[in-house]
Amino acid sequence: MLTVPQMEALRNANPQLYEALRRIAGASLGPNQGWSLDDQIVDGTDYARVVSGALTAGNIDPSKSGVLMKGSVPPAWSGAFTYVSSTSSLTWSWSGLSIFRADGTTTAVPDGSVAISGLAVGTTYYFYPYWDDVAGAIGWVAGASGAPAYAQPAKTNTAAQQQALQGRVPLSQGAMVAATTTSGTGGGSGGGSGSCLRSGTMVLTKERGTVAIETCTPGEHLRCPSQARGEAWTRIIRLEIRNADTFIRLHFSNTESLDVTPHHIFTLADGSPIRAERLCLCDVLVGRFGRVTLKKIEAIVEPGQKVTVSCEPTHEFFAGRHAASILTHNYTFSS
Repeated sequence: MLTVPQMEALRNANPQLYEALRRIAGASLGPNQGWSLDDQIVDGTDYARVVSGALTAGNIDPSKSGVLMKGSVPPAWSGAFTYVSSTSSLTWSWSGLSIFRADGTTTAVPDGSVAISGLAVGTTYYFYPYWDDVAGAIGWVAGASGAPAYAQPAKTNTAAQQQALQGRVPLSQGAMVAATTTSGTGGGSGGGSGSCLRSGTMVLTKERGTVAIETCTPGEHLRCPSQARGEAWTRIIRLEIRNADTFIRLHFSNTESLDVTPHHIFTLADGSPIRAERLCLCDVLVGRFGRVTLKKIEAIVEPGQKVTVSCEPTHEFFAGRHAASILTHNYTFSS
């Protein structure tokens, strides 16, 4: 029995002989009854075969069952969930969700909602949504309370693990929290924090110069990169200000810093998108006057406000704690 290394050595050393042997093997028992030279080999010490069911277009596909997953390159994503509640039910809704993958592709998640009934009055529940790559739809970790049984009574590592199984993309950083009311109706938001900057962040406007982002209004223009090199302006089409208490403070090599929500999107120097919470020290990002290196990362937990901005036609602009010098993403609202 030939091993994979032996077959590769033969293929490289004498491709004519390899091809002749392959044809002889295929025809040895008559039409459609021969054996494959490649199928009759065994795995060697250094090389082994990959089952065809684990491949897509010749590449190993981590979403398929033929691959044993211990971990993966995590996708980034942008968007958020909102909910409304009554004394016995919760309805989660989502819109404008996008998944940014490590291969440079983007998956747009269809807008939708899910209603959970049969819940206890005035009770807090925890939810774990994910994108199912096989089904092509949003799923929820089940086996808990309610109908459907998506309302977990507590945060658990097991539920977080189920949310991130092979073929699933988690759509929240840990559990999303929601509560039923003691009377009347209520509501809130969960999941991703969106692409949000902290109030007090400085941007450069065409109309008023350098100003705090929360003072901007739709119709004003922010400084952004130009596709034809140089710089241009992108127009604010929507801006929202909300309370928040969790931020990531990023310190850069140009002495600038930014406070952003954990799911805020940046662009690395190689063009790939990444969430703020997944940045690492020495990552290289794009600055207004050249590339910048990430020098320090802090977790900030204190009351504040986050500002969500959407721009057109360019969905990036420059911002910073003191001046508009770090390239950052806006948030694309659903219409």
